[in-house]
Parts: sequence; structure tokens; C-alpha cells
Amino acid sequence: MPADELASVAKAAATALRLGMTAQGSEALARLVDLLLPKLASEPALAGRCSSVLTPILAAQERGDVLGVADGLEHELLPLLMP
Repeated sequence: MPADELASVAKAAATALRLGMTAQGSEALARLVDLLLPKLASEPALAGRCSSVLTPILAAQERGDVLGVADGLEHELLPLLMP
């Protein structure tokens, strides 16, 4: 999985969530998870770095804090995905 595709999907999810397009943002977030899981399984070091970032993103999603999810994706997860 190319890092640019992951980054593009993460950015699309964050942008949609910030614009109040919750359905599109949720779809992009689900796609990101589908793309990210195999990458994390094959790269344990990346999985370790991402675990501390993913926990607050998931907590924000559970709270319904779409801006928290968007911020976490763009400012915390995205830099870890870029080479």
C-alpha cells in the first residue's frame, strides 16, 4: 500500500469531517482502516508508533467528536504515514 494513498484517504476523511460531511468522512475513515490494517500487520514498528495515536482518535469517534477525529487524522496520524 503506497503511503500517498493512505495519506490521501486520511486527508479526505479529515476534510469531509471538518466540513460537516459526516457520512463521507465516515466512509473515508472506514476505507482508511481497511487500507491501514494490512500495513500495520506487516510493519510492527509502524504499528507501535500508531497505537498511541489511534487510541485518542477512536475515543474521539466514540464521543462523536468529529473535529477531534479530523485533527487526530491530519495532525497525528498523517505525519506517521508519510515516508
